[in-house]
Amino acid sequence: MTRPDVERVKSANPIASVVERHGVELRRSGRRLGGLCPLHEDRSPSLAVYPETESFYCFGCGAGGDASAFAPRASGAGARAPLARRAAESPAPEAPRAQAPPRARAPEPRERAPQLSLDDRVLLTAACELYHEALLGSPEVLGYLEGRGLPAWLVRSRRLGLSDGRRLLPYLKRRRLSVKRAQEVGLLRQDGSEAMAGRVVIPDLRGSHCGWMVGRALSGALTPKYRGLALPRPLLGYEPGRRRLFVTEGPFDWLTLASGGRPGRAHRATQPGRGGLRAPARARSVVLVMDSDEPGRRAAAELAAALGARARVLELPEGVKDLSELGARPDGRETFFRLLDQGRGGDAPA
Repeated sequence: MTRPDVERVKSANPIASVVERHGVELRRSGRRLGGLCPLHEDRSPSLAVYPETESFYCFGCGAGGDASAFAPRASGAGARAPLARRAAESPAPEAPRAQAPPRARAPEPRERAPQLSLDDRVLLTAACELYHEALLGSPEVLGYLEGRGLPAWLVRSRRLGLSDGRRLLPYLKRRRLSVKRAQEVGLLRQDGSEAMAGRVVIPDLRGSHCGWMVGRALSGALTPKYRGLALPRPLLGYEPGRRRLFVTEGPFDWLTLASGGRPGRAHRATQPGRGGLRAPARARSVVLVMDSDEPGRRAAAELAAALGARARVLELPEGVKDLSELGARPDGRETFFRLLDQGRGGDAPA
């Protein structure tokens, strides 16, 4: 099946309907649906279905993904067989008009993600989902994020989480996941306490798996402000193939961009270095939205000089420290787009 065929089948088969067709009785709990997982011997409902993001995750066996990942595993068949059966049941799309063949294009080099084992991905994804559930159950922190210009739909789509410092260790033991490995990657300290405690957790998602995460302190008394895992740091939020790229300085700045549908990556440094330039160098247009302090302005100037004519610096309004602070203002979104429209950050199509 071609990719358009697969996408058509997915849109015609919502995740909740696919799960229920495999004999799972789903019950609503807030914005998610829950039921017994058919992928293992589940005695207490551990399957979570998220209709808004068309995804599922099992807190018992660690399986996760979309409808095309669930159906083959639940039926015990290969992926193409159930998709082909549903394609036959779905109305065929209109035949596309003849178009000239696209010009040959060299494949874009992919940015290398940290090399993680399958067990590592299961571990990080389990922690990510646990933190996400904790955040959805915390109206206070959800309100804090809303006040920072990060709406509830963004919390769900980016799987943002919250570490309350109490749940991870017993959860890993219950799931029989490696506590030692959790300590090695930086989820737990040697005494078993949570390294991300008291922080909003921002994961780097690759498909249905979490490959990295960083925690942002909720209290000014908690240091450092950002704490990442003891793993190679990826280009947070980088999506290959984009014609225009926004480069920011911190994860909350990146989330502010994501809330406006802008393809961005968090730079998180004021010394760019050659490694940090690989991804922007492949974009046709790069908009630099760095902090307004001296280190931020210096980093923007260095990046702009290295990237040449494709790079433009968007200067934040006077008195605004960073993009996250701008996004928290009532008129922040309008101000940001006005700056782009004025040509101060470029306006090439994404």
